Amino acid sequence: MQSDKKSWSAEILRLYLRNRYTPETEEKIQQWLAEKPETEDTEEVAKEYWDSVEPVRGKDTGKALRRVNAKIGIRSQAKRIGWHSAFSKVAAVFILLISIGGLWYYLRQQSHPAMVRLTASYGETKQVVLPDKSVVWLNAGSTLEYPSEFSQQTRHVSLTGEAFFSVTKNKAKPFVVTTANLSVRVLGTKFNLKAYPDDNRTVATLQEGRIAVRTKDKQQRKLLPNQQLTYNNRTSLVQIVKIAPGDIPDWKNGNLTFTDATLGEVLQTLRRRFNISIETDKSIDLSTEHYTIKFERGENPEQILRVLEDVAGDFTYTKENKRIVLHKK
Repeated sequence: MQSDKKSWSAEILRLYLRNRYTPETEEKIQQWLAEKPETEDTEEVAKEYWDSVEPVRGKDTGKALRRVNAKIGIRSQAKRIGWHSAFSKVAAVFILLISIGGLWYYLRQQSHPAMVRLTASYGETKQVVLPDKSVVWLNAGSTLEYPSEFSQQTRHVSLTGEAFFSVTKNKAKPFVVTTANLSVRVLGTKFNLKAYPDDNRTVATLQEGRIAVRTKDKQQRKLLPNQQLTYNNRTSLVQIVKIAPGDIPDWKNGNLTFTDATLGEVLQTLRRRFNISIETDKSIDLSTEHYTIKFERGENPEQILRVLEDVAGDFTYTKENKRIVLHKK
């Protein structure tokens, strides 16, 4: 591997000194030269390359040397330069240029794709097509990070919040979604992942295909269609249940579906969805009772709260502009 890097570095420098690179690439090499100090291995590689060059001085030798010096910022101190002086300066050029593995690593770093950060604020949802043509719908109060170009091995994205993924199938390049408490690995499928940092639970729901889930404490589970995995962020408890196709989260189409959700979780969803403030009396129980209920597209916060008021039966509410307060009956 070491010899490969030497050969690769030498070839890059040959092309560089012969003006075979684009101005953009030359600028990267020059930037590396300014930042990278000389190392002990450089002299050996410089000598190897020097020995490969036929040491015949011609009428263009001085011109070539001046061009080389100009590339690295050396100004000529005399008009006439002897052969020994030319050898010393050119050798110094290569000693400066070649750092074993350093140039290779630097250029690799320069070629890494940029990261893209997409955020959906409260009260909005967004849709994005990834570099592999996978489609992601981002729910309110969520952030998705992904590279402008996926690597050769995996398609890796990071999620904070909630998103629905329709992943383009590629058996040779798995698609991995990482959240704070678990990761999901797929080859090609459709699933919803809810991973808000202020929620007590992280929930993965599979619509099509298969997914492999790995929690931060290294528990591993596999899901089949119409299965939902819930991970308790506090206790690390994992539960998998089968749900009806109609209970799969459908917020991207404007519908709100709650499965075994607490009143606190329902209210938090309404805050994100409608970008409103909802406050509650301390006497209202937000965590004991659980609800499975669905609201269709077009229903506003007041309509939803009236239904919850009838179902729960222990609170009422008042509304002023975008501020809603729940009171104990």
